[in-house]
Amino acid sequence: MNQPKLLESTLQAVAFADIYSAEDQTLQLGHLKQETVENDHLEHPTFDQCLLEGMTFLNVDFHRLEMTDVVLKNCTLANCQFEAASLYRVHFIDCKLMGSTLDHAALKDVTFTDCSLALANVNEAKLTQVMFDQSDLTEFNCLASQLSKLVFRQCNLNKADFSETSLKKVDLSTCQFDELRATTFDLVGCTLNETQAAYFASQFLGIIVA
Repeated sequence: MNQPKLLESTLQAVAFADIYSAEDQTLQLGHLKQETVENDHLEHPTFDQCLLEGMTFLNVDFHRLEMTDVVLKNCTLANCQFEAASLYRVHFIDCKLMGSTLDHAALKDVTFTDCSLALANVNEAKLTQVMFDQSDLTEFNCLASQLSKLVFRQCNLNKADFSETSLKKVDLSTCQFDELRATTFDLVGCTLNETQAAYFASQFLGIIVA
């Protein structure tokens, strides 16, 4: 995963409201801190080389959002819409994205570290070189998506749904789940630990591993 190209010493303090007056709703080289934004709608907002810290977004529609070289630390983005978003070299650190939607999004070189994506939706999306690191993905939905070089490291995937999404070359062995939704076709080429393999053997073949 390529990390964001962001030099904090070059950033200037800005308010989120500045995006409304900015040309093409673009914020560049900005540092946003400790604001709350609720029930808003933005059409094709762009963040370029920005740092967001302690920001709270509730029920905000970021339609066709573009982010390049952005770091988000300790932010809440609950029940937000990121339909058709484009994220490139973005790092989410200790962020809460519960119930948010990234359907039809394109993510490349994106990392989620210590984040919560419980009940989040990333359907019919394209994820390239994306890492979920020690994150909560309970009831996470990733249906009919394209995955390339996707990494899960010590995540909670309980009741996650990967139906119609190929998990080929994806390693789930360090993750935890009691239940995970995927077909045998979806799991071809996926790396599992013994407990996980026994679970799917029971689910699909009725085999009980003693």
